[in-house]
Amino acid sequence: MVTKSSYACRFLITSILALRQQSPIVAQSWKSYLRLGSRQQQRIFDNNHVISRLRAIFVRSTKLSRSIEARPPRTTTAAASTGLGFLASFSLFSSGKSKKDSAAAEKEVGVKMAEKEAAKSLSETIQHSDQLFDENNFQEAYDLLVKSTNPEAYEIKWRLARVLYNLSKSTPSPKKEEMVRESFQFATEALALNDNDFASHKWYSILLDAKSGLDGIKERVTQLENVKKHMKRALELNPTDATSWYILGQFYYGLAELPWYQRKIVATIFATPPNGTYEEALDCFQKAEQTKPNFYSMNHLMLGKSYQALKNNEKAKEFLLLAANVTVLNEDDKQAKEEAAKLLKKL
Repeated sequence: MVTKSSYACRFLITSILALRQQSPIVAQSWKSYLRLGSRQQQRIFDNNHVISRLRAIFVRSTKLSRSIEARPPRTTTAAASTGLGFLASFSLFSSGKSKKDSAAAEKEVGVKMAEKEAAKSLSETIQHSDQLFDENNFQEAYDLLVKSTNPEAYEIKWRLARVLYNLSKSTPSPKKEEMVRESFQFATEALALNDNDFASHKWYSILLDAKSGLDGIKERVTQLENVKKHMKRALELNPTDATSWYILGQFYYGLAELPWYQRKIVATIFATPPNGTYEEALDCFQKAEQTKPNFYSMNHLMLGKSYQALKNNEKAKEFLLLAANVTVLNEDDKQAKEEAAKLLKKL
């Protein structure tokens, strides 16, 4: 028969373990293991048998097993020592669990730190590439962007489109055509990633026009409305971007001076052909200049050409002189300077 003291001892050990683990499920499991859940089992397993089971667990889980083996299993002291061994076993289990939790926490911290470092790296890459682009170091900017640790990022994609397109301007064919098409691919991917930013629409519009121009007059005319739509969307998202106003002005100017044979192509493609006037073009070029004075030699050239088309030679000369006297830093400056000089001779 199980004595009251034996029962109390087992119950006390189980209670302590349950409190240590702060888990009713664990407590119930160990009660079951100690055979405290059934009166019939209490009658079957005497005190010596229970203590022997506890002692066996103690021997496996602590380094004090040798001293415990030397003691007789029937004494109250042995039962108490077994209880301590039992607690030691749980202490080891709890320690293991804490280590796992600690490892998981460290891993989470590591992931967050890695994400933070990646964001910092991306930010630094963007800042540096923009600086290089503004300094007309297009090749260096391109090399920096293609080595980015996050090449699929939206901010990388549209900048690759921009810098590669500018590099193509000084590259002879057929390599030039390859670069334009690759630029268009980057612009397309950027637009798919983020269609709520003006830069994606702006560079998609520019490169759609450039790419379609490689595919023939009909394709370029076919894409006119798309080119216009995306540039207008860019200005809706950022009305203070001078380059977008310049590009829209180029669109209207191009339609205004469209040759008769191209107008026929336009008429066959569109039920209501898109049209543009020199007045609309001039308005866009003026807005670009007001937004950011002297930002672009080509804008000076186009202001001069628009005034010249509208028979205002005095204003035309003013802006053509600015374009003709520009310090050449890139291919656009070179083109503006040469064309302005030719037009000034005709005034």
